[in-house]
Amino acid sequence: MTLRLTARTAFAALIVTFIFHNLEEAISICKYPFQSPVLFIKPASCNQFLWAVSIITIIVVILFITALRTKQPTVYLFISTAIASALVLNVIIPHITVAIFTFNYTPGLITAVALNLPLGLLTLFKNRTNYKNRKQFYKHIGIGLGVGYLIFAIVMGFVLHFFQ
Repeated sequence: MTLRLTARTAFAALIVTFIFHNLEEAISICKYPFQSPVLFIKPASCNQFLWAVSIITIIVVILFITALRTKQPTVYLFISTAIASALVLNVIIPHITVAIFTFNYTPGLITAVALNLPLGLLTLFKNRTNYKNRKQFYKHIGIGLGVGYLIFAIVMGFVLHFFQ
């Protein structure tokens, strides 16, 4: 028996695993603090990280609900492709990269590799067939990653400034 997921089901499963991933990070961040392989990057404190991961989780859930409720297929495709791309990139940077450079467990590594990576790639694969052409698909990935990084930077700046 094979399990056949639709694009929307794969995206919904990805959001659920994203929440589990952030839960794993929140539970383990204080026990296994982030070790930056780059000396000039000062990681957030445990408290700051918990605030940031909570805010980002809320933003992603709001975007997920927006994607599901929209009547415009392009909006759904953009949001789901952007989130899936960001989560696939998040597996590689920082989780796998930091684990390799530090030879240590990084908070969120298990769910990132076991859940977010396969479901993120599946969501992208399923979404790709719903695009009219590859150019629009890659454009959504690029813009989505840019917007995702901007949201991450704003949230981290806010948290680093207002929380100790």
